[in-house]
Formats: sequence, C-alpha cells, structure tokens
Amino acid sequence: LAPSSPRSRPLAAMSMSPMFPIYALSLPTLLIASATVSLHQFKLCFVAFVKVANTSRGNAVWQTVQPVLRDVAFVMENTLGKASSFSPNLTHVLLTSLLLAVVFSAERLRSAIVQTRR
Repeated sequence: LAPSSPRSRPLAAMSMSPMFPIYALSLPTLLIASATVSLHQFKLCFVAFVKVANTSRGNAVWQTVQPVLRDVAFVMENTLGKASSFSPNLTHVLLTSLLLAVVFSAERLRSAIVQTRR
C-alpha cells in the first residue's frame, strides 16, 4: 500500500479532529458543571417527592397510591438523609460526573460499533 493511502495510517490519526485538544480540556469542566446541575435538580425533585408523598389530601386514587409513595419516601430519606437537609458534596459531584462520562463514552462506543458494522 502507498504511504498516503487511508489504510496505512493508524486509526487514531484518521479520527482525530483539530478540535480534539479543546474538547479534551473542556470536557471535564463541562461534566462537573452538568453533574452539579443534575444533583441540584435531583435535590429539588427529592424534596418535592417527599412533600407530595406525605400529603394526605386527595381523591380515592391518590388515597390508594399514597401509602406506597410514603414508603418509598421513607426509604429514600433513610438512605439519603432528610430531604430538606440533603446537600451534595464534592464527592457526589465527582461521582456523578464520572457516571456521566461513562454514559457518554458508552454511547460513543455503541455508535462506533454500529458504524463499523455497516
């Protein structure tokens, strides 16, 4: 094969874009920021869920479902602490950003596998 043919170049060199350094440097910051926003959103949903689960007013359907929701809220509060005082710390943020990175990487890997099979 000629040196200029696409087959002779390594696979990494073929797929690396000129924007890769910017991507590599900004990705951790973006992951940490999105993890912070996600944890804050989880806190809001957690507080709202516990508040709704402990509400005793409602129609017959609500009166049927509400004991199950109250039990789920009880388990969540025993696991995570009181909903009103739940405050994610740096460890929570870093673990959430790591989880987001794994999810994004798995999706990129899946799409690369699908593309190679075509």
